Amino acid sequence: MDSLQPASLYINDVDCIARDVHGAVTGIADVRVTHMLYADDLSLTANEPDQLQMVLDRLSAYALRKGLIVKTSKSEVVHFNSRRTRVPVFTLGGSQLANKYSFKYLGMIFTKTHNMDAAAEHMLTPFMAGCRRIRQFALEHRLTYRPHSMLWLAKGHALPASIDASQLWGTRYMKQGAEMDCPLQTVHMCLLQGILGVMRTTPNWSVLRECGQ
Repeated sequence: MDSLQPASLYINDVDCIARDVHGAVTGIADVRVTHMLYADDLSLTANEPDQLQMVLDRLSAYALRKGLIVKTSKSEVVHFNSRRTRVPVFTLGGSQLANKYSFKYLGMIFTKTHNMDAAAEHMLTPFMAGCRRIRQFALEHRLTYRPHSMLWLAKGHALPASIDASQLWGTRYMKQGAEMDCPLQTVHMCLLQGILGVMRTTPNWSVLRECGQ
C-alpha cells in the first residue's frame, strides 16, 4: 500500500499505471482488480509478481512526473494465501518494500489468510473507547438514567467507531443464526442492554427493536 504525499487533486488519472496489466482475480469470471484508490491511499493487487512490479515501476515514474513523493516507509507488501518461505521481493523507486503479515487499508485490517475476524477484533478498541467516553460523559452530566439521551450519545460517538467493512465482507456473520457472533456485535449488545437496564439474557432482537436499530 502506497501513501502519496502531499494529497493531490490531480491523481484521478492514476489508472494509467495499470493499463494492460493483469490484476488480481476475483470471484467473477473475467473480472480482475489492479488497484484501489481512495484520496491518497492506493492499494495495488496482482497475481503475478512481474505484473505487480510493472505497476510499481509505473507508479514511481508517475509520482516523479507529478511531483509527488511515495513514502516507501509506509508502503508494504502482503502475499495472500502464500505458503512459501521465500517470496518475491518488490521495489519502488530503488527501495525494497517490506513484507508483512497484514496491512490496514481505510481502517480495515487485511491478513494474508483473509481472516475477517481479525478485522472485526481490530475495531473493538476504538469502539470500546467510545463506550467508555459515553459512560463518563453520562456520569458527569447525570444522564445515566436517561436512555434516550444515552442512545443518542451511542449513535453519535460509539457506533461510528464500530463501522467496519468486515461486517459486510465477513459473510460468516450474514448466515441465519450467526448474526450476533461478530465480536463487535457482542460488545454493541452489552452497551444497549446496559442503557436499557435489562438483563443479559434478554433476546438480542428485542433489544435492537426497542432501541430502534
